[in-house]
Parts: sequence; structure tokens; C-alpha cells
Amino acid sequence: MNDFDIIKFISDGFEKAKSGDAINIYNKVARFEEINTIPLKSHYPYGWIIYYALHQSSDNEIQSRKKMLARYFQLQLTVPHKLHSMILTQAIRLYKNAKDVAFNKKQDTVIRFSIINFIKIWNLDNLRPGDWKRKDLEGKKLSSTTEKLITLCVDELEETHTLPTKELLMVIDKAVNEYPDSFNILSQRAAIHLLANEKESAAALLRKAISMAPGKFYLWSKLASTVSPSENPRLLLALLYKALSAPGSDQFKGKIRVSLADVLSSRGAFPQALWELNKVRSIYNQNQWHLSPKYNEILKRIPADTIPDNPERFYKKMEFLADEEIYAALPSLSVTKTYHKKASSDETKSGFGKSSVAWRVTDKTGKNYWINPLRFNLNPNLPIGCNLTVRICNGKVVNAKEA
Repeated sequence: MNDFDIIKFISDGFEKAKSGDAINIYNKVARFEEINTIPLKSHYPYGWIIYYALHQSSDNEIQSRKKMLARYFQLQLTVPHKLHSMILTQAIRLYKNAKDVAFNKKQDTVIRFSIINFIKIWNLDNLRPGDWKRKDLEGKKLSSTTEKLITLCVDELEETHTLPTKELLMVIDKAVNEYPDSFNILSQRAAIHLLANEKESAAALLRKAISMAPGKFYLWSKLASTVSPSENPRLLLALLYKALSAPGSDQFKGKIRVSLADVLSSRGAFPQALWELNKVRSIYNQNQWHLSPKYNEILKRIPADTIPDNPERFYKKMEFLADEEIYAALPSLSVTKTYHKKASSDETKSGFGKSSVAWRVTDKTGKNYWINPLRFNLNPNLPIGCNLTVRICNGKVVNAKEA
């Protein structure tokens, strides 16, 4: 075929690709490419054919999609451009799929895809305003392309124990300011601090993230990694317990239980450590996973005649330390007790075995909040007019003490 025929085929093929026949069209154009140079005039429609071929490929086709991306980068195209942004979305999808395939295959048959290497070629300077924009779906904000990209980049950096480039770090820092409501972005930035061994900076961001999303177990686990097991083992146990008890499948919490067993065994609590290790072994055996060297290391510390004992009661006694760690990141507010609502005789009993009561407390601007004094271990009979110091999160009192 001469250039005219190739140009016409690619031009006609663009519409066919868009309609669902992209992989077939791409394969034919790729064969032309092996014999002839694709005319410059056809680079743009060929780029879209590559995009549609990527989009229409199945999730487990890793190697062929990597080749498509390599061919895309050989084209001479104007950037930034919508096409370039769409290619980025397919690279994000490919990274996720490659991770999933790798998880389910033997190590020697795994095909890797590095999102970090990809963005070096793609060039983060080509991020467009649309890449930063979130979309609405039935009133719910969906993560922007940039947010998704950051999450995957940090995932790979953590896996390879490497620090980000200056360009990527600038994008992450911009995202922290761009999405102040995103606990996930705070978590990603904290992860970078941890890679740089900047634990105090990481902890500050994680406390803020947890105040936004206290039900995310991985945030508690990440915060626990900033605490020294020798200097503050009680706080470490409390944070790990928060991670363990937060919503989420138990099969994803094996490392948390191993960490708990590590702290417990180092403090001589062998029956409780063995309880956690037995839980880990049960989960891993069910999933046919290999136990980590850390598991075996801890198991060797435990005397052979040890009988496992549920450590739940120990954790419960220390749980308040984790809450205080989070509340310390919130600003304090001075309030005054202005109303005392007593429980009626037919009200249910609280978990403390006493009738529930409610206080109205008021700040200096006249704004009111309601609290249950028993929740914060306050004397329920403190008089109206007494002063308190409270901490507020999402418009609710999460911590209260006598001033």
C-alpha cells in the first residue's frame, strides 16, 4: 500500500475503531507500520485507534497493551491534548490489571507495568485542567484522573521503596491543596513522608485524614507505623487495634495482626501474641498464602507450652489512647454547659449501666452542641455554668474535658 492508501485506511478505520472494531483495525495498521512509516498526517487518527484498542482490550491482556502504549509514544502528536489524557486513563487501568494478574500468577510468569516509568515518558507537565476535575455520579463526587494517578504512583513507590521525582512530588503537593476534603490524598502524601523517614510530618497528615474518615483501617495502620514500639508500645497497640476493628475484610488485616503479635511478644504477652498468630495462620491457610518471615520470627519467641489467650480486653483498655492521638490534631474550643436534659424513666439504659443524659454546651459565639457526658467520662452531675474544653469534628463533639 502506498501512503495515500494507508492514510485512507487509517481515516476510515478511525470510525470503525470507535464503533467497537478497534483491535482488528489496530492490528492491521500495526502490520503496515512494520513495513512502512505511518504518514505524519495519520498520526492523530492512529493515536485514537490505539486508544480505542486499549479501551476495548480485556483486562488480562497486559503485554499487548504495553506494546500499544509503546507505539503511541512513537507518534508525533500535539500535547497537552485530550487524546494524551485519555491514554493516561488507559495506563492507569493497565497498572491495576497488571497488579491483579501478578497477584494470581506465579512470580516467574508475571508481566510488570510501571506507572512511574510511564509518566516519565507521558510527562506530568501535560496534565490538563480536565485531568484535575472530578465528575459527579448521582450526587457523588468521583476521583479525578490525577487523584487516581497519584494513588497508583504512591503504591508503586511504596512497593519499590523509592522516593518520587521532583515533578511527581509537585503534583502530589498541588493535589493536597486542590482536594482539601480528600483523606486519600492526605494518606498518599503521608506515605511519601514515611518513605523519607519523616514520621512526624506523616503522623500530622494521617491524624487529619482519620478525623475525616475514622472507618478506614489502612489509615490507622499507617499512623501506627509512625509510632516507636520501644518508646510507646501502648499507643502502638491502641492504633493497631483501631485498624483491626475498623470495617474491612479480615483477610486484608494479616499484617496488622502480625504487628500486634510483634508488640505483644516483645512485652512478654506470649498467650495474646500466639492468639494473633493463630488468627493469621488460619486466614493465610484458607487463602493458600505463604506466611511471612516476620511471622516465623515472632513464633520462635513464644514458649512451646503457651496457651493462646484473646487479647481483646487488653486492647479495650488502651483504645482511648488512639482516640486521644487523633483528637490532639483538632483545635480545642471553650464551651459552657447551658442545659441538662435528664433521662425519662422509660428510656433505655446506656452501656455504662446508668440512665442516659444529654447536655447542651455553648461556645462564646452562641453556637450549641449536644453531648453525652458519660461517653467522655465526665461527672453527669456537673452543674450548669461549668466550663469545658471540647474538640469538634464534622460539627460534632468528639472529645470533652473539664476546663
